[in-house]
Amino acid sequence: MSVSVIIISYNTAALTLKCIASVRATFSDCSIIVVDNCSPDDTVLQVQKNFPYVEIIVSSENKSYANAVNIGMHSCRTEYAVVTNADVEFRDSSISILTEYLTNHPRVGVVAPQQVYPNGSWQRSYGYVPGIKEGISDFLMITAAKHLLRTLCFHSFPIDKKPKHVDFVDGAILAIRISAYNSVNGFDEEFSFYTEESDFCYRLSKAKWDVVFNPKAIVMHIRGASSGAEMNLTEAKVRKLIYSKVQFIRKHCSSLEQKIYIFLEYLHFSMKMVLYKTARLFSHIPSIQTKVTFFERISSYWEEYL
Repeated sequence: MSVSVIIISYNTAALTLKCIASVRATFSDCSIIVVDNCSPDDTVLQVQKNFPYVEIIVSSENKSYANAVNIGMHSCRTEYAVVTNADVEFRDSSISILTEYLTNHPRVGVVAPQQVYPNGSWQRSYGYVPGIKEGISDFLMITAAKHLLRTLCFHSFPIDKKPKHVDFVDGAILAIRISAYNSVNGFDEEFSFYTEESDFCYRLSKAKWDVVFNPKAIVMHIRGASSGAEMNLTEAKVRKLIYSKVQFIRKHCSSLEQKIYIFLEYLHFSMKMVLYKTARLFSHIPSIQTKVTFFERISSYWEEYL
């Protein structure tokens, strides 16, 4: 076997079983490793009962996603590893498309698929790493416009048809070349929550490895369901997400770039708040007020870093 599939689980017994089943149904020639982040539920027992051939590594604590990935990767004895969240289900040929792409493109360090929600709709699968480029794209609403266009056109006229080089690919599912992983010393465990994949991809690019999004491979990822992940985040998770982006720019960007990026993100969410406040004058739909409150809170979090 040249491929290991590493599933990171935490308190997700049913989802983990479905993920394993989808791997076996679509790509049998691989080893499967479940790294369980000290789940309080019966994930480990359920995996042992239903899939006794799966290797299970139980972490002593739920330290971080990056830590769990490193634990799983260090146990690999294969050329490639497919690292996945437990809430992912693989479709026909998705793993083989990704691993064959790695085989055929020796300078690619990581490649990732197109993700879709359970209802089949488009889901963000790649993007810019935190920095001025992302800040400008967010502030000018280019990111939002691109996401809307891809959502609307996904089934009829998909925009992403061919593999392409990108800043980072979403960490829910990553096909990684082990030698590339080793060359950058794996995931940085200082990123305890969010943005660890952006940091990993950025360091791969700096080390002259290619980071690729391949839409020919498709997987289902539950994430925040069809209403979108952003609006489903709790206040604590929003704070952690913003902190992780600030952590990234503090690590990789100059002090001037840091200030510009934070200011652009603050303006971006402040503008969203104003837009929805204006919309509230003409409509009393409850969801509008919810978004006003949400974006007001996010802009205040960014303001703390100004």
